[in-house]
Amino acid sequence: MRDELIASTAWLATKLSDPSVVIVEITRSDSARAAHIPGARAINYRYFVERRDSLSTEVPSLDSLRSLVEGLGISDQSHVVVYAPEAPMATRFLLTLHLLGLDRVSYLDGGLPKWRAEGRALAREEPGASRTVARGRITPKPRLETIVTASWLDARVGQPGLSLIDTRTTGEYTGTGNRSGMPSAGHLLGARQLEWEQMFDSAAPLTLKPRNELRALFSERVTPGDTVVTYCWVGYRASATWFMARAMGYDPLFYDGSYQDWQRRQLPTRAGVVR
Repeated sequence: MRDELIASTAWLATKLSDPSVVIVEITRSDSARAAHIPGARAINYRYFVERRDSLSTEVPSLDSLRSLVEGLGISDQSHVVVYAPEAPMATRFLLTLHLLGLDRVSYLDGGLPKWRAEGRALAREEPGASRTVARGRITPKPRLETIVTASWLDARVGQPGLSLIDTRTTGEYTGTGNRSGMPSAGHLLGARQLEWEQMFDSAAPLTLKPRNELRALFSERVTPGDTVVTYCWVGYRASATWFMARAMGYDPLFYDGSYQDWQRRQLPTRAGVVR
């Protein structure tokens, strides 16, 4: 278990004045935030994904990501703590940081709801207010090998040594459902289903389940020694299973094109469930 990848609200509360700790809030829009963790820098989710080659959620160029991240005041030695209204929004940004080669990154367990419930300090932003931070400096250490392609997977599906995790709903996984009106024919051969919500407390959707339960979720789906690859429909939900696989001690890969790419290439799928 890589505990350093998960930050508690109690720990973060002691680090609010630490200049090496950069708190990032992922938002759904550019509008002013009503309340946030003091010092948190906001970034709209759509700024670190792009539509490319008919695929809707792809990793932009590393040069553009570096500029974006440096603009948040993040440098090589920063410890970046991320929270968002929905866990995959945070984990997709954590994937971005990983691709740039940054290692000191953490998901804030419980996020803003837990912080607020504990009665901790909140900052408010007046409409029209702007806040500038000193630009960071990152020396890129690209990890593009983390992203796998359809051709890479097509040569390996169904073969020993690969544990695929499908982060979609049961209907999408079995081929009986759809996503936003787009029907699913099933899953990649051998893929095991793990919806990202299964990793979180149902009563507090941003709070992770106990560590032993998380370990069990992955050990039930991953053969020891296998290469772990996560995917979903567009590469959003699978960022959560990818990040948590890292936290569990695996060295997972990520199929960014996901089922949307696989389907458009008319590559083989399987309906039903893995037996």
